[in-house]
Amino acid sequence: MVADAEIRLVVNADDFGLSPAISRGILRAHRDGIVTSASLLGNCDDLPGARALLAEAPQLGVGVHLALCGGRPVAAADSVRSLLGPDGAFGPRGQDFIAAWMKGRIVPAEVERELDAQVARVREAGIAVDHLDTHHHLGFLPVVGRAVEQVARRHGIAGIRSAVERPTLAWVTDPRRGIEAGLLTGLAWLTRRQLGARRHGPQSWGYVESGHLDEIRILEIIGRLGPGLHEIICHPGEEDAAAGENPPRYQRTAELASLTSAKVRRGITQRGVALCRWGDLF
Repeated sequence: MVADAEIRLVVNADDFGLSPAISRGILRAHRDGIVTSASLLGNCDDLPGARALLAEAPQLGVGVHLALCGGRPVAAADSVRSLLGPDGAFGPRGQDFIAAWMKGRIVPAEVERELDAQVARVREAGIAVDHLDTHHHLGFLPVVGRAVEQVARRHGIAGIRSAVERPTLAWVTDPRRGIEAGLLTGLAWLTRRQLGARRHGPQSWGYVESGHLDEIRILEIIGRLGPGLHEIICHPGEEDAAAGENPPRYQRTAELASLTSAKVRRGITQRGVALCRWGDLF
């Protein structure tokens, strides 16, 4: 249980396993900064390598970053054909999946089959999983959100990222990202109405600032936190560009510097924020 006036914060780094340099950056942000949790890409190419790196950080919470864009499926390709392109791989961008969904090409049972295969793969590797979220936030689409919930129930995973931050001044000062966050908010509301008992989770921050968190923005978010459960989403790394990203989507090295800065660590302490993992919330 969370005390009425207590602020509990998960700082979750997405994309663990996307590349060794990104994974190393997340570990640095955990050891030297405020990151408490990471989401391991469910279809990452080198799961043994990712598992070995995670073993170096036993206090880091771990979830599965469920992927329906970028890379290849974990399930047999013939069993998830509606999710794949002619080359047998996912489309490279989240927009590719959204376009296929809008055209009615996505088979819901195949979404659930693939997401289940990704979670099973991670768990069979001996990695404890305390939450689920989705690559490029595709879980806010109802067809994906329902599948995530079913997979979470099947595997006994309590945490699902499902709540978007409330509108702030940042939505106005960065209109393009503000519009994107507004669309995510609408989809999240629609999807949450269709979910069952596992739709809970902390309020997540960082959608507008995604990949562009600096000291000022992190401190601003910390200052806005009210009592209850919260999550800051971040994307640190020791390189900016992952495979296939041209130009880089995220400013990962700058985020790493911000997440490990003394000002940010002092801000957490001065605000009385309790840093925790997803597994500590339920």
